[in-house]
Amino acid sequence: MNDPQRYSNIYCIDTESKFQFLYSSENKENKETKRPNVHKVTKIKNPETVRKIVAGNSQNCLVWKDYNTLEFYQQNQEKNSYTLDNEEIKDIHSGYETYLILTQSGKVFSLASISKSSHCEIPLNDPDNSSWKQIRPVPFFNDEKNNRKVQSIAMVGWSNYFLCENGELYGNGYNSGRLGDGTRNTHKNIPVLIYQNVSRVFGGVQGYCFFFTTTDNKLYAAGANNYGCLATGKIPKESSPVQISNWKADDILDLHCFYGHTILITKEGKTFGCGNKDYIGMECSQNVLEFREITALKNKKAIKICGAAYKTFIITEEYDIYGWAFDNNFKRWNLNLINSPGKIPRKIDLSDIFNGNSTIEISCGTQVVFCYPENHFNSIRKDFKSIFESKKYCDSKLMITNEKEISVHKKLVELRTNLKIEQIQKIINEKNFTKQDMKIFLKWIYIDQIQDTIILEKIFNSLNLSYPPKKKLEMDLLDLYKDQDSKDFNILVKIDDNEYDDDNQNDDDVNEEDDFEEIPVHKLILIARSGLFREMFDNIKENSNSVQDFSGKTIESLEILVKYFYTDEIELTADDDPELIVEELEDASEYYQLNKHSNLSSKLIKIKNQFDLK
Repeated sequence: MNDPQRYSNIYCIDTESKFQFLYSSENKENKETKRPNVHKVTKIKNPETVRKIVAGNSQNCLVWKDYNTLEFYQQNQEKNSYTLDNEEIKDIHSGYETYLILTQSGKVFSLASISKSSHCEIPLNDPDNSSWKQIRPVPFFNDEKNNRKVQSIAMVGWSNYFLCENGELYGNGYNSGRLGDGTRNTHKNIPVLIYQNVSRVFGGVQGYCFFFTTTDNKLYAAGANNYGCLATGKIPKESSPVQISNWKADDILDLHCFYGHTILITKEGKTFGCGNKDYIGMECSQNVLEFREITALKNKKAIKICGAAYKTFIITEEYDIYGWAFDNNFKRWNLNLINSPGKIPRKIDLSDIFNGNSTIEISCGTQVVFCYPENHFNSIRKDFKSIFESKKYCDSKLMITNEKEISVHKKLVELRTNLKIEQIQKIINEKNFTKQDMKIFLKWIYIDQIQDTIILEKIFNSLNLSYPPKKKLEMDLLDLYKDQDSKDFNILVKIDDNEYDDDNQNDDDVNEEDDFEEIPVHKLILIARSGLFREMFDNIKENSNSVQDFSGKTIESLEILVKYFYTDEIELTADDDPELIVEELEDASEYYQLNKHSNLSSKLIKIKNQFDLK
């Protein structure tokens, strides 16, 4: 029997069995995938809540779950769990022996080993007090008096980089010129100022250099220049930032530093490489000292780079994965994963692990690669779970045997099953399903959780539904968004008076109906996603089908926000003004009272980075 839950599982690609503690012994041979080095991770529970996994050089990894939960796994040790109270995690990164955690408020936290070799990497005054048992705040950025709010972080080997909201770029750790502060051999625990007016910073798990862009649309690099990986056209190290000519910040979508090569993706989706001739994805007779397009990927629109040391992966807009890789001993990385592995990028087939609807996240440490679905819709599931558990806004009931009942939201149940509540109720009566059976069924309805495959399959068969489910929650909600006929509520947005043409229309010709534009929506979506609208529905009549919006936002921004409520994505068209949209939606989390696990802020940050907005 096909198990739909497997499509949300985490898989571990491990050439040296360093991370075998993450998977059970019975799946060590990995009969499921017929790949000797690809293993299903069983130790990390509830994979559907995972946002990101990172690993450094050691046999350990850090897992970010939900909005402020972290789990740390290591060999022969119990799991360590951490919760950042009153903080929402924005990003996590791994170095060699240190992990950095960035929060939405701009604070930075450190989790590090007590290994003496890693002390220069730890951004604290007292690295000797560091321990895997405790996440510690980095005082340099957590002191409210200095007002150093961090916007993004990057790590390269034993070095860390911190980009503040004011455009100042700081760094600390092992030097060798890659701190970019003009020195080479002085290692520094406390961050030092590298550059100002910086817009983005790029790193890599096991790189020896770093790149950044500036607000004046330039690209810079500094650090060890192994094999020409700085793309400067020459070999010498650069201990101070050097501009990379012929490249503009506006052209760059992603960039990643490796041990001896660098890979860059343009916003058009073209992939370029420079550095060691054996690792840049091209057949070359000598090292490449400037960025050159990778011909094997010429017709592929790339959107993301990941990898470590000699392992390189490219993800395309179709979520295909291309890779070329080597192990740490400079031998070809033959995992039966890449067809004819070698220097040239090859498509990696993960279709037997992840279904075609999955968007895959790949995270690389120096000794391991994690593959797992990217959880775009985690905040939607949590919102639906919240309203289901509250029962306050349920509008229908399912009667169970012995006169027990479960309150539900009619629109969502009918959407997911394509059946009327009355039809479901009839079958429940005929089959004598228990309340526990229905709870398992409703967990799939509301949060896409496959808790018990046997019971769920029995219910699906009784309802004459195909099992395993063909569509996930996000697909059903997208269909709901497109279904204009079923929308049962309107948000009324007042039209700016300046939109009227004074030469062609007098004030007397404008009636009250012309003063507003309508945004059709489903009341269920507003209840689930916005505390503001929940309060509104407490105070307006049940049969009301519209409400005026008083946020002062333009209708373009509100339409984008409404689509976000359905899809968890912020999508701009060519006609949208990114700066205006971001500015109008930045306060939306507070005004519309989005739940604390909402990812709206992180979506807007991505747009800022894409368009180099402040």
